Amino acid sequence: MPLIILTGYPCSGLSYRANQLSTLLSSIQDSLTATIASKGRYKFHVVHSHDESHPRTVYDTARSEKEARAVVYGRVKRALGKDTFVIVDGMNYIKGWRYQLWCESKAAETACCVEHGYLNWGAMKKEHGSSVIDMMIPSQILWSPTDDDIVHVGTPIDRCIVNNESRIRKREMKKGGEDLGERDGAGANQEPEAEVDRHSHSISDDEEPYPPELLQNLIFRYEEPTTHSRWDKPLFTVPWSDPAPPVEDIWTALTGISVSKEKSATDPPLSTASNPISPPSTNTPSISATGTNARTSLPRPKIVPHQATIQPATTDPSALHALEKCTAGIINALRKFSLEHPSASAATATTAAETAKLSLGPGISISVPGAETPVFIPAAALASTPTDELAGAGGILSLPRLQRLRRQWVGMNRAYLGQGHARGQKGLGTEQAGDAFVRFLNAEFEGMEE
Repeated sequence: MPLIILTGYPCSGLSYRANQLSTLLSSIQDSLTATIASKGRYKFHVVHSHDESHPRTVYDTARSEKEARAVVYGRVKRALGKDTFVIVDGMNYIKGWRYQLWCESKAAETACCVEHGYLNWGAMKKEHGSSVIDMMIPSQILWSPTDDDIVHVGTPIDRCIVNNESRIRKREMKKGGEDLGERDGAGANQEPEAEVDRHSHSISDDEEPYPPELLQNLIFRYEEPTTHSRWDKPLFTVPWSDPAPPVEDIWTALTGISVSKEKSATDPPLSTASNPISPPSTNTPSISATGTNARTSLPRPKIVPHQATIQPATTDPSALHALEKCTAGIINALRKFSLEHPSASAATATTAAETAKLSLGPGISISVPGAETPVFIPAAALASTPTDELAGAGGILSLPRLQRLRRQWVGMNRAYLGQGHARGQKGLGTEQAGDAFVRFLNAEFEGMEE
């Protein structure tokens, strides 16, 4: 079912947003139980990008990062279903990676959206002064020592760095407390605990920190989503000051069930619409939402699978063997004919009646098994060979020439066996292989004319 891709800077509260989305969407479903009863209830599954086996240091090398993304991709693919909301928790900073996830949602014939956080920092600082950080964090982000994550999507770069440094300090103090406990006993670690309490308002999360150099590198490598890319639409932009994302719009865009947004007490009074974004056109399913702007519900986009995402038809495991067996039978029939009629002129006279009956013109007509169309060798092609012997060296039906043509045709068609060349078309079946191979041979012989 719907796929929600979160994207943002490292240490920006992506895990908080993922869990928040899961909770709020579940609450909307509970309020619409009567409406969705006929369709069944949705499940909510959060796919995390990091765990004990794949810590944040996987971004140090391209190989380890690729392996970690493969694990996430497998989890997303297994979780996608007709009755499941899949929320991808992570930076998802590479646009090619977001495109890969979008293709997977297309293949599953389900909707997909991207949630991105931003902060119009210049306008907010100009409007509210340089102390806007200290003013906004306690009141607008609902920050408290008991929060699981203290940063949100759209957190400024400076705040991401501060949060990462807080995690580093917390880890060092925790390690120092353990060392003191080992040396001096349980009572000797009271002073480090007091130190932790003094900093708990800024390091309340238990997430592992990034190495400072890696954090700067990831921020530099971040590829911001844009509505110009079809895999980044619909795009829900969530400012840093918003305590909650536009879950009503996300629900409507992904399920097609309209939800009326009621005014909530958690809506921030601080305006972040200093640089408003014009609403998208009707054919662009993208939303830019702020804390005070009206959030307009959009119709659910139509899911149209295309050739890149449609699962190809299942091919019989013995199809390639049947293809090679059919072509080998045709080659053996041609080889047998050339041994029975060594001379090209004699073979032309022998098959003249059959050739005239089929109105093929002067040449040799050879019936082969597995094909309704006979193999036809024009007289001009026979004249172009250096010898009159059909199976001799340089002959038109010499075994090396026939085997080369067979390998060439099988190589061209093995990838397309049982698959469609375009949407709505059928691929080459084993029952059609004989006639197709004969047409290929006839075209090759016709091309040998002088």
